Amino acid sequence: TEECRSRGIPFAADFSQQIARMGGDEIRILLDGATYLFSNEYEKGLIESKTGWTDAEILARVGHRVTTLGAQGVRIERVGEEPIEVGCPEENVKADPTGVGDAFRAGFLSGLAWGVGLERAAQVGCMLATLVIETVGTQEYTLHRNHFMDRFTKAYGHEAAAEVRTHLA
Repeated sequence: TEECRSRGIPFAADFSQQIARMGGDEIRILLDGATYLFSNEYEKGLIESKTGWTDAEILARVGHRVTTLGAQGVRIERVGEEPIEVGCPEENVKADPTGVGDAFRAGFLSGLAWGVGLERAAQVGCMLATLVIETVGTQEYTLHRNHFMDRFTKAYGHEAAAEVRTHLA
């Protein structure tokens, strides 16, 4: 992250399971200046307690604070902006939570790479996370464009689906 900061390269900070072993200084160094800080609610609390920084202080140090909320979806916060909250599509089954956070980030970052807005990127992330939680195993899921788009349309509507579909052709 230091090299990214010194070269002006945007970066994302994501501690995941490593946060349990990290100290406050390490966490502060990794997140300071991140364009995106990813965490779930539990990790969010650890980040705040280990750094000694408040939620507002952390938000002032990153561009976007992206907090996954389990079955409730995700919240994206930016200084001076209203939070963006996106819910998860309805699950058919909750088979295995392993890899769900990775799937969310992959979908979210794919959306950003396509140039869609934060809300739409979060919807792509939440849809992918839902498909992954319905599969046992970390990478055993398969993505089928039509199935993804049918579920996405049901969850987020035709306008959202039309925007995403152009990137999946």
